[in-house]
Amino acid sequence: MALLGLVVALGAAAAAGLLWQRFDAVGREAARRLQQSDARVEQLDLQVKTMQEASRELQARSAVLEVKLTEALGQQAQLERMYKDMSLQSVASTLADVESSVGLASQQLLVSGNVRGAIVALQDADARLQRINQPEALGLRRLIAHEIDKLSAVPAVDVAALALRLDTLATGIESLPLIAGLTRSPQPTAPEAAGTPRPAGGFSLEGLASTGRRGWEALLGELSQLFRVNRVDRPDALLLAPEQQYFVRENLRLALLSARLALLARAEPVFRADLERASGWLRTYFDQDSRAVVNKLAMIEQLRSSPVSVELPSLGDTLAAVRAARVARETSTQ
Repeated sequence: MALLGLVVALGAAAAAGLLWQRFDAVGREAARRLQQSDARVEQLDLQVKTMQEASRELQARSAVLEVKLTEALGQQAQLERMYKDMSLQSVASTLADVESSVGLASQQLLVSGNVRGAIVALQDADARLQRINQPEALGLRRLIAHEIDKLSAVPAVDVAALALRLDTLATGIESLPLIAGLTRSPQPTAPEAAGTPRPAGGFSLEGLASTGRRGWEALLGELSQLFRVNRVDRPDALLLAPEQQYFVRENLRLALLSARLALLARAEPVFRADLERASGWLRTYFDQDSRAVVNKLAMIEQLRSSPVSVELPSLGDTLAAVRAARVARETSTQ
């Protein structure tokens, strides 16, 4: 029994040793694995911290980007508002310029009857309307095109040519002969007949007759310079003093100048009245036997028969439409 107990004790001791060795190996393996786990945990902690720092950095950057995006959106909205305001102001400014151009065309027609100048002003207004893309521009362009067609159909009056003819009339007035200044050039005495012998001396009836004839012809020549018979309807035209003759010529020049101004102003009644007055001055105070006077009278008659003004269309409706469009645009922008 003692031996059996000893064997059992030795077996138990051997089994306990083996178990101890196995437990020791397991403990060392567990410790090793625990150390590895700690290292991994530390590595994971480091990675987590790195990711957290990166996340915070990304969040900061995201916040900055959000701020910048908000600023950009605000600037974009502001630019859109500015562009819209500028567009509205540009349209209003364009309509104001168009109104000014149409008003200028209307003044050209009313004041001076300048059809070509009015057409140029209307074409400028149409070009301005063409640059804006607005609904009201189409209707205004249609009206302006209609006015340009009507003005293009108006017969042209060559005012420049008529003005040049008036300038030609005004030149050479100083050289026109007045009735009050007419004189007859002295008549040359008749030469002695060839072959008539001159007496060498002494008294001769033929010499006496020849001398008397020459004296009579000389007397007639002197008297012809003092007297001239003309038919004059106004005797006061012959009684002009030299200083009054100057005023007669100046009055004629002023009448032609007034006719030129009336021509440029398209005032046809005044133009014809001034030409009639100039023709009366020429017929009353100037010698109508002079070719220069006759030519000037003929030129005046031609000018009196020339058309000066034509019936011009009114731009009142177009101007009112442009003004109404401008006022409507300004009201909508306020």
